[in-house]
Amino acid sequence: MKQLRFIALFLVYSLSPIANDLFAEQITLDLTTATNLNGTPITYSQSYGEGYYDLTHVWTETYNDADSCRQILVNNGVFRLSHLPSGMAYNGMSWEGFTLSIVSQDTANVLGCVANGGLGGVATPYVIGYYSEWVSSSLGYSSNIIDFNGEYYPEYVYICQNSNTMEGITHGVFNSRPFTEEDTLTLIIQALDSTMQPTATIHYYLAVDGTKNNGWVKVPLIALGQTSCLSFSMQTTDIGEFGSNTPLYFALDGLTINTEIPSALHNSPVTSSPKCQKILHNGHLYILHGDNKYDILGNSY
Repeated sequence: MKQLRFIALFLVYSLSPIANDLFAEQITLDLTTATNLNGTPITYSQSYGEGYYDLTHVWTETYNDADSCRQILVNNGVFRLSHLPSGMAYNGMSWEGFTLSIVSQDTANVLGCVANGGLGGVATPYVIGYYSEWVSSSLGYSSNIIDFNGEYYPEYVYICQNSNTMEGITHGVFNSRPFTEEDTLTLIIQALDSTMQPTATIHYYLAVDGTKNNGWVKVPLIALGQTSCLSFSMQTTDIGEFGSNTPLYFALDGLTINTEIPSALHNSPVTSSPKCQKILHNGHLYILHGDNKYDILGNSY
């Protein structure tokens, strides 16, 4: 009897990672499901404005400060993206937080990205984030928040350079100057607790050491741990009298979360050996273990 009990316990513990994987649910941001708070599906402008303020192929409610537009709901509310947390569009002259775009031309538009579309290809939906330093300072936390409808483990997100930001750090726009090899533009992603205080932080460099993000890059988020809220903010080395000179825009797509901690992390050398060394290369965190290099998910390179 004792032997049978031992075998049963052995099977339970040895198969538990498999059981976790079987019951785990991985959820990826699906922008085709996006609605406002009233459940009205997101639509895109066919023609509105021109030049810097061209909103063609952008969410029609980007400058709408009605309560129903204060968040964008995706995947039936699993993801809730902040929009206009200040509550003021100033008669259609200002916005902050997140909006959605299908802009497919990289023409330095603040509502475009250098990939000309989301992960699905040219002219497919993607998220544009505008980080407002002034609004964030007023709120006490970032203007760019993504809430979940529960506690999840963020796995990864794809990040892309905004068209206007690329113009700013390459040629200079308005008050911004072209970047040198000494400049950096950082996207800071944080897990927040219920009081909006950060519990973990990841840095992704949109520009560093003379190189610039020029397309969709997968950024691992496993190091953030379990959370119900993500914060996105930006920092630049081009700072003037009134704050950052660099246009603080970025694009994201493919945000993926999991109800269970991914099994790949259990096998990662991050937790299995004290002889690991963390390195940051081109904005990505890697783990050196012996002669091998791994990303934070345990994939070898």
